[in-house]
Amino acid sequence: MQADALGPVDPNKRVEVSVMVKPRRPLSELEARLDKPMTREEFAASYGADPDDLARVERFAREHRLQVIESSQARRTVVIGGRAADVASAFGVSLQRQRHSDGTVFRAPDRPVQIPEDLKDVVEGVFGLDTRPVATHHE
Repeated sequence: MQADALGPVDPNKRVEVSVMVKPRRPLSELEARLDKPMTREEFAASYGADPDDLARVERFAREHRLQVIESSQARRTVVIGGRAADVASAFGVSLQRQRHSDGTVFRAPDRPVQIPEDLKDVVEGVFGLDTRPVATHHE
């Protein structure tokens, strides 16, 4: 779908994103364990995020004036939020408002997300900067 540029996102608008970190062990190892049930705590300890990695992402967020909303070892995710300008600056992008031809307005970064060098070995993805719909209703 074609989108029209509407200009930058209000720099003071609140934005929340999820930063996913790598698992402590490769998830491919799980296949060998499918016949052995694990508790949530066992899963988090074996295949969740390393607490040190979560702490690194949390520190990064605070250094960029962002709030840590939630940090989950089991989900390997740190949810952070703050002003759009601060979130965009933290990830080296500019957030732009756009409108699909169907009228849907969304925001999207103007370039690929930049992960700081000291987090490249920790961060697997940043989700929520781009809010365009990924599914559409078909009649």
